[in-house]
This record gives sequence, structure tokens and C-alpha cells, in this order.
Amino acid sequence: MCFSSARPRQLGLPLIRVLRPAVRSAVFTVMLHEVSGRGLGVLLGMAVGSLTTAFIARRRRMKERQSILKGDARDTIVCHQHVLEPKQVTTASGEIKSVTALRVRTLGQSELNRVVPNGHLAGILSKRAQHVTARQTLISMDGAEGSYLLETLTNFVCDRASNGQFAHDVYVMTACCEPAALSHHQPITIMLVRMQDLSQFEDWSKARQIYVEHGSDGPRILSLMEMASRFRKEQANIQSLRAARKRTAFAETMYVLDLSLDPRCAALPIKPVPWDRYADVLKDLNLAAV
Repeated sequence: MCFSSARPRQLGLPLIRVLRPAVRSAVFTVMLHEVSGRGLGVLLGMAVGSLTTAFIARRRRMKERQSILKGDARDTIVCHQHVLEPKQVTTASGEIKSVTALRVRTLGQSELNRVVPNGHLAGILSKRAQHVTARQTLISMDGAEGSYLLETLTNFVCDRASNGQFAHDVYVMTACCEPAALSHHQPITIMLVRMQDLSQFEDWSKARQIYVEHGSDGPRILSLMEMASRFRKEQANIQSLRAARKRTAFAETMYVLDLSLDPRCAALPIKPVPWDRYADVLKDLNLAAV
């Protein structure tokens, strides 16, 4: 019997053609099974993750909006320079009167976590800013954490305000946060005032006569009064500790800085503070309205 060598190939061709669709179908079935099993889980996870992220972002935006409506801006730090200058004003009766004008100038602003990069210290500062009252608007800088906060705030101030070509002077620095009873906008404020000008705020009879550019600057006078009182007591305590040869670590809650700030201000209109607007706060402070 003779066999042709071409027969197996001829017989094999149809067999391959038959097997190829079956193999393809099997591969496709396996791929579909894998995609339907794992791919569905991946897609479901992506959908849940996207919805969760959107929900958290919306909640954060709603919280930020509520903070704006309440005036709570404690997530920001602003730096204010306080300039006192003698001025002459004309009263309603036509009399020329010599007064002291307080002008508040902004030196910069930044986010809390950028000014205080240490998360623990930023949380401490934010928490202490929440504890201020109308009677005590200065933010506590007591203890080791307060000392580190003062150092951090000093670096921020010097970075923003130490490169001027103006005459150097001695400034006192501390931080305050005027609550809703005193101010609608409530950021953490670094206050800078010349040491020699603090005496203007030691006596209420003199401080209440100070003129301002905006009626809302009245609470800042109250904060500066508290600052002047604390600074005088603090310096006396530090001097007594040094005289007794004792450590003064963490005794400072305000820093004395050598800065070259621009004292020039435009001659914007000034007016007396409408103290009757703060009658309840003045009563709580045992201060008489004008």
C-alpha cells in the first residue's frame, strides 16, 4: 500500500482550522472571567473612592464656608504694624484739636501650616487661639511650646519685614485673636508696635481718645492695652529673676525685636472710635465708655 506524503498535511489543515476557533473561544472565556471578577471589583473600588473623595471635599468646603460666615479665620496668620502719629483735627464746633492717630498696616499674610510647619505646634497655636476672650485677646505663649511658637513667629516677621532701608527701631511682638464679640474677622494676628508707643495704651483715659481710620479698629486699642499691661509686668518679673540670678527660660511671652519698618503712612481720614458699639465689652472690662 502506498501512502502520499502530502496527505497528512491535507488532513491536518482542516483539523487546525477546527481547533483555532475553539482555542480562541477558550481564551476569550478566561479573559472575560478574569475581567468580570477582578475588573468589576476595581471599577467598584474606583467608584466608591471617587464618591468618598467628593463627599469629603464637599464637607470641607461646607466647613470652610461656615467658618467664613462666622468670621473664623484662625487658619491664617496676618502681621500688623501699628503706627502712632500726632494729628490735628477740626471738631464739629470748628475748634482745632491735637490727637493721636492709630494706623494699622498689614505686612503680610500666610496660611497657619506654612508659618508654623510643625504640625504639633500649629495645632497648639490654633487651640490657644480658640481660647481667647473679649477680656483676654492675647494668645497664650506660656511654656516651652509658647517659646517655640514665638521663635517661629519671629522668623516669619523677620522674613517679611527685616529687609527695609528704613531707620531701625525697637518693636514689641506678640500674637492676638480678637473674638466674635469684638471683631467679625478673626485671624491670628501678629502685633508689632514700637516699645516707646506702648505707654500710650497704659491708661484708658488716654487710650480712648485715640483716633482711628476705621471704627472697627477700636478692639485693637483694647488688645494693645492688654499688651502694654502684660509687657510692663513681664519685664519687671524678668528683671527681678535676673537680679536674683535665676533662670528666665520661658519667662518671655513677648519678644523685643530690632526691625527697620516703614513708618510712613498716607494721610487717610481719621475719626474717634464709636465706643458705644462696644458698651457690653467695656462694661465687662470695667471701663467706662466715652
